[in-house]
Amino acid sequence: MSRPGRERTGYRIERQLLALVSLFACVSIAAFLVNSLDLLRLPIWAGTGVVAIAFLFTTCVMVRLLRRRFALLGRLEELTRFIIRGDYAHRVKVRELDEFQSLGEAFNEMTDQLQTSLKSSQSVADIDRLILSSADLDTVVRKVLLSARTDSIEIALILRMDGPKKILTKYRLNNRQLVEEPIGLLEISDDSLRDIDGYQRIAKRVCGDSVRSCLAVAADGNITGALIATASRSLLVAETKRLTDLADRLSVAITNIQRSEILYQKAHFDELTGLINRHAFQEKLREHISRSWRGEQGAVLFIDLDGFKKVNDTEGHKAGDRLLVIIAERLKECLREVDTIARMGGDEFAVIVSGCDEEKSVSDLCERIIASAIQPIIVDRMEHTVGASIGVALFPDDGQKVEELIMKADSAMYRAKEAGRGRFAFFDDTLNEASRHRVLIESRLRGAIARNELEMHFQPKLDLVNRTVTSAEALIRWTDSQLGSVLPEVFVPIAEETNLIHDFTSIQVDRTADLFAAANSVGVQLDSVAINASAKQLMTDGFAISLLSLLDQRMLPHQFIEIEVTESVFAHDKNMVVQELEILQSAGMKIALDDFGTGFSSLNMLRELPLDVVKIDRSFITEIESSDQARILVQHLISIATTLGKEVVAEGVETEVQLRHLEEANCHYVQGYLISKAKTLEDFLHLLADWQNDETRPLLERV
Repeated sequence: MSRPGRERTGYRIERQLLALVSLFACVSIAAFLVNSLDLLRLPIWAGTGVVAIAFLFTTCVMVRLLRRRFALLGRLEELTRFIIRGDYAHRVKVRELDEFQSLGEAFNEMTDQLQTSLKSSQSVADIDRLILSSADLDTVVRKVLLSARTDSIEIALILRMDGPKKILTKYRLNNRQLVEEPIGLLEISDDSLRDIDGYQRIAKRVCGDSVRSCLAVAADGNITGALIATASRSLLVAETKRLTDLADRLSVAITNIQRSEILYQKAHFDELTGLINRHAFQEKLREHISRSWRGEQGAVLFIDLDGFKKVNDTEGHKAGDRLLVIIAERLKECLREVDTIARMGGDEFAVIVSGCDEEKSVSDLCERIIASAIQPIIVDRMEHTVGASIGVALFPDDGQKVEELIMKADSAMYRAKEAGRGRFAFFDDTLNEASRHRVLIESRLRGAIARNELEMHFQPKLDLVNRTVTSAEALIRWTDSQLGSVLPEVFVPIAEETNLIHDFTSIQVDRTADLFAAANSVGVQLDSVAINASAKQLMTDGFAISLLSLLDQRMLPHQFIEIEVTESVFAHDKNMVVQELEILQSAGMKIALDDFGTGFSSLNMLRELPLDVVKIDRSFITEIESSDQARILVQHLISIATTLGKEVVAEGVETEVQLRHLEEANCHYVQGYLISKAKTLEDFLHLLADWQNDETRPLLERV
């Protein structure tokens, strides 16, 4: 297909040139012969024969010479078409002393450069594909060394990846196989590896004086190695460029590998302890469960630290973090290499025990963990002691799904805590039922809050000085369409565990504001209402400011509200709780200590804490009828609190005899079923009106 075109171009020109040259030669020879014949006086026919012979000879010589010259041009045209098709294997044969020698040599040199450039581009493209496919470091390094290597050039890589200091690795090829050789030069330091000069010095020590090129390999802009070329000659410009391109690609590959490793670490490992995280733990547990079908049994341990929150709150998060690291190391020491441990979050850990055929081996492990965790820990020259409560679920007996096993181990852990902390418990069916019921309550409670179904009931407090009722305690009540009436001691702890307790604050404020507005509209006196605040609420930074803001939004004067707390709120971050209470107290609100007398430091609390009201627990009031000691104790409690300037409220008053004893002891207020149970807003308003109306005042006033 190419011959017609070639004839139209090269050979057409060749024929034209041949014709011109032949004509010129003939004319020249003819002129010469004419002159010669004229001089020699030869006959015409002899002269004509001589001219013809000379013409033929000259033409043949010229044609042969021109064909030899134009054959190279034709070959160049043919090879150019090979190059167009991507075939760079052919070369022009160049003869010495040939007028076209320089042209042929230039063409061959151009073809060599194109072939080298193509191979370099293909190598770079192959490396790019490896980078995009997230190939490992060894695969990329081997490809780079193979691509850079030639018959006269040896290539090596000196690399320092993240790891121990002063440790380098030399990568080289041996029969196309990648070989790694550690470099342990004592004089290597961090400072010596900050620039390429340091790597050049190391390259000469490791590779000798034949180093011709040392190109920096960087990851995220920081030099982490060098690509070394050794040869007995200087490198060509094209060779240096190819090595530079490969070093750049290697830098990109190492950067991507390091970033991928960082992302993998963050996705699968806990940054603080180095243990695997919840996500990786679930993957490991899924693998173990799959093997349980072949008869391999195992256990899931859910571990929660006892007393950690106190350390974290009192000493700060840094001390808490250091304690967690120490605990993590202790837990690992208790386990076998085949076991898996993870930090699930906060102070919670989980363990997969593989290949355990009996509960006793798991029980022994739990006892070792508990004994190890309870050992004193020194952090910042401060000794701390924490414990561990452990829940155990066995697989496949207790479940064959990841979330199911974790949930059951978690439920068993709560059973261990309820039994006294520092213990372990195995999951059983009663726990399963309790866990399902708890989840149901939580779900229904969330819906009740969203639908505004929680109510406030108000229990009156009788003022024993003037025998009237002008104050009350607000109590949250919940009646569910499916569960019926749910006791506060059931749903309030769940609300605290799930942080739903924070939604209670606005409910308390709104319902209390409604009560004051209704009392004002019907003309009855209401001086104050006490609302309860849990430890979870008071441990939230900004709780006091948020509560005051809610009161202001409802235009409810601060002095109308009393905050009731229990001793347990001070067992956590005492300083933070006191700070929040002082903000409320300075805003005009009274602070009441509920269940006074049931704790270990109640008398000290009266003196040290910002308290205005003391509520004596019902357990003391119940016995004052039948026990002289109980009656004397209550008298002393009232006397001490009064001496310290506190108002006293007696809870759980149910009989008139109890009321008389409290009145004789100069108690300020009483609260209990003798006065009234907690009532809805409308019923409580009627009760207030009855107590404040002289004609309809209850008979209790005349007792």
